[in-house]
Amino acid sequence: MKSSSALTEPDRQPASSVLVDAAWLEARLHDPAVRVVEVDVSRRDEGHPVSSQPSEPAVAGYVLPGPDPRVRAGHAAVRDAIGRPGRTLLDVRSRDEYRGERFWPSGGLEPGGQAGHVPSAVHQPIDGLYDERGAFADVAALRGVFSAVDPDSADELITYCTIGGRACTAWFVLTYLLGREGVRVYDGSWAEWGRMPGAPVEQA
Repeated sequence: MKSSSALTEPDRQPASSVLVDAAWLEARLHDPAVRVVEVDVSRRDEGHPVSSQPSEPAVAGYVLPGPDPRVRAGHAAVRDAIGRPGRTLLDVRSRDEYRGERFWPSGGLEPGGQAGHVPSAVHQPIDGLYDERGAFADVAALRGVFSAVDPDSADELITYCTIGGRACTAWFVLTYLLGREGVRVYDGSWAEWGRMPGAPVEQA
């Protein structure tokens, strides 16, 4: 069993990264009734009402809708996109992860797993997405972060990282803040790909 640190995405991302994970899950389920409430703790002193009491949600029946393939890519879609014109694989992990010097963000390797990246994947770490307050940077800065891909392109784009968190953040920024269409998340990411027998892996 892996230690919890081995399974954790880099902890330098602010709490907003949790919100984009929730936003992607809502989009994947394609349920318009689900909403994500962003709470900016840096604004807690602005006089807004707060409470320390736990809420008591009402009991309700709920049927999960089927997943939306427009926002999620499985490993078969990733394999099919390798080297294919009109489709771009975007690896948003760190340089060491991309080069195959580590499997997990913590620096550890995976017994029986392969470190490296999916062949033909473009490397674009997502450092620099946030300003000094922890909010997303302005559009000009965000476009600079994603300079490795054309934010205005109509090509399909599949993001991946290690366990999906950073890939969801990239999806959110590209889709909602930069207005790019056709972005999907490979939520299995390297935790799945790097442990699949026969999956092609490159190191650089």
